[in-house]
Amino acid sequence: MLTSVILLSFVTLKEVQMQTNSQLHRVSDIEHKIDYLSGRLWLLQQYHDEDALSQTRSAHEELKLLLAQKLFTENNKNTIVANLNRMNASIGTLLDLSQNDLESQFSHGITSPAGMLSARYSMTLQSMNEDLGKLERLAIKDSEISQRKILFAVILLMVVGSAVVMALTLFTLKTFNTNLNALTVGIKDLAKGNLNSRIEVKDTDELSVLAEQFNLMKRSLEETTIKKEQLQLEVDRQTKELQQQREEFEQLANHDGLTKLYSRSAFEEQMKTALARCGRTKQSAALLFIDLDRFKSINDSHGHAAGDAVLIKVAQKLLRTVRSSDIIARIGGDEFIIWLEPIENASQVITVIHKLTEELALPIQYQELNLLVDASIGVSFFPIDATDLSSLLKVADDNMYKAKEMDGTTFQLTNKATVGLSDAKMA
Repeated sequence: MLTSVILLSFVTLKEVQMQTNSQLHRVSDIEHKIDYLSGRLWLLQQYHDEDALSQTRSAHEELKLLLAQKLFTENNKNTIVANLNRMNASIGTLLDLSQNDLESQFSHGITSPAGMLSARYSMTLQSMNEDLGKLERLAIKDSEISQRKILFAVILLMVVGSAVVMALTLFTLKTFNTNLNALTVGIKDLAKGNLNSRIEVKDTDELSVLAEQFNLMKRSLEETTIKKEQLQLEVDRQTKELQQQREEFEQLANHDGLTKLYSRSAFEEQMKTALARCGRTKQSAALLFIDLDRFKSINDSHGHAAGDAVLIKVAQKLLRTVRSSDIIARIGGDEFIIWLEPIENASQVITVIHKLTEELALPIQYQELNLLVDASIGVSFFPIDATDLSSLLKVADDNMYKAKEMDGTTFQLTNKATVGLSDAKMA
């Protein structure tokens, strides 16, 4: 900080010096113009001709233009400049008299008009030189005053700054000793096995940071000395949380986020086991492919929130209708699949479909609306229609599109299934 103050003072002194040099340069310009005017007046007095008078007027105008500028900012200096300007105006008046004197017959002598003009010229120039001297002395005096003020301010700031630095040094030393003593006490407590005590941290210096790290170390040591039973409880708790998280992740991975039914990928995994089981036990099963009708118009008319509500209600109706051992999945926007296993005959499947149609025929209440949807259901049978999932889905999908050609909630079987199925147990 003190270095900054000293540098600032040097810069300020340099500016004051430059300002003084600038003022002295202006004074020198005025002096040069007055000297030049004085020389032209001497020529005029010697030769009394038009050429000398013209040169003198030119010098007078140059001085007039210079004095008309704003040369200084101080009032006392501007007052002197104003006096110089007034005396230069007087010289202009005398030059007019000299013009008249040139046009008349003049005689030499101190009492002659020319002699009187010469005396007036000399007096005016002498006054101007005196004022010029005053102006120069004022510029030097102002510079000295400014420099004294700056030096006094620098000395004062250095004294105050030194006092502040001393006070900060003493305060820092006191804080250092306090924190060092606290750290020493903390180390002694640790040596005695006391892990509960902490070093009180009040500042943010290096020792305070060290004390904070020491507290962290004691806290870590305290945590590692927890009893075995408490540690086991903590392990059990975290294990349970991880198990719950794993189950939640599996739920998210295997189930549709909206309806909570199986997702398509999870359904396909379930079907690998189901088909293998049916093939091994020689049991029959049926796959229902359900596509909702009028669902798009609900989405378009009432918004996606209404459509989501319809899908959730449909999923709930499907769950209520079939057995808990049956598999239900949502494989698309408004498409659902149901795997019925085992089945004894076709009428058993048709009975389930009738229950589904009755449930789906009931209006779905959303806010103040009663929404109605129909369903087209395609059916395929294992093993009559196909024995692999891809073929079963294709047969059921084809039958679903045939069902769509009829009005209302309808279902469709293949001709082979219609012929091959009866109320008797399917072979």
